Amino acid sequence: MRLLLSLPVLVAVLSMVLEGPAPAQAAPDFSSTLESIPGKLKDFGSTVEEKFLAAIDQVKKSEIPKKTWSWLSDTFSKVKEKIESTF
Repeated sequence: MRLLLSLPVLVAVLSMVLEGPAPAQAAPDFSSTLESIPGKLKDFGSTVEEKFLAAIDQVKKSEIPKKTWSWLSDTFSKVKEKIESTF
């Protein structure tokens, strides 16, 4: 009984394996892949550049650098006063 059940399963598996990869799963040829790399790298570089420049502009427009500088100068002056008063 087991042999009768396993034979159809074996035939189905063998037919799927021998059929080969589906067209969507077929690997593209190597030369077309190499030809498309420079274009993809250029697109990636321009995207990264745009995002980086946008981030820099946002930092320049925000008040974070100004607040950071004022906090550092205040802290430095307090430390300087403390050192002068101690010594």
